[in-house]
Amino acid sequence: MDKEKLIKLAEDLYQSAFDANAYYAIMMQYREMSKKYNNEMNLSSAFYQVVYGALQKACFMEIAKLYDKTKDVVSVGLLLKYCRDNLGLFPEYRDVVTIKEDGREYSFQVPYQHRLKPTEECFYENEVKSQREILKLFDTPDFEKVPIQVNLTFSEFLGLYQKRFCSLSKKQENIRVQRNKIYAHNDEKHILAEENVWDKNPVTYPDIQELIDFALDCTRLILGALTGVSRAVSYGNIDDMEGTLMLAKLGLKYQDYEMEQRHKQILKEIYADKRSERNGKF
Repeated sequence: MDKEKLIKLAEDLYQSAFDANAYYAIMMQYREMSKKYNNEMNLSSAFYQVVYGALQKACFMEIAKLYDKTKDVVSVGLLLKYCRDNLGLFPEYRDVVTIKEDGREYSFQVPYQHRLKPTEECFYENEVKSQREILKLFDTPDFEKVPIQVNLTFSEFLGLYQKRFCSLSKKQENIRVQRNKIYAHNDEKHILAEENVWDKNPVTYPDIQELIDFALDCTRLILGALTGVSRAVSYGNIDDMEGTLMLAKLGLKYQDYEMEQRHKQILKEIYADKRSERNGKF
């Protein structure tokens, strides 16, 4: 496979992961905002319910596409295989630095520097233990939670992601089953409650986030190495839902104020009319 084809495949998968991340982020905002702005969201309750349901379905479908095992379908697993089979297309080191000194040139290969996620630390137990001991020696606050950085060649980086991919196999399978039996097809056993898919193949919100994060990490690494361009993780304004709800809350307060003022005005007019009537009698 040539470089351009590999880039196209990686870009398509990256876009699916990017979209799934956007859907998931808005779903999480919905759950949080429904607690803080329940009255404001009830102004358009049908709208929010329908949007949340559509986002949930779209998110599941995108994630299932990323980890599909159907023949002739491009998935994250297949992309990793293509990369392993074509390592010659990738720079093994992030950069090569050349220094001139005393009329001589010295070249240094700069590896990829990677901060380990908590789920990756189990693959580098010795490095993690060694660095944590140093952090503890220097009385680093919360040293056990400080991210550990490792230096990797591209092939080592790819090996790490292959291990992460395999560790997610059960979660991938659960997503695929739910997609097939709930979202993509009208499964008879599920409809008739003869089979509880949610209990048999559970998928939690952290599972969804982990699968999305891995797909983004993987595709961004591959595209960055092939094109030299770092891709975004999400939209810059993805967390702007609260802004509109704050305006709705302000509008409700203003509405209450207007009604109160109108009520006072009506009472004043009634009082004035009655006073006029009394004055007329006399």
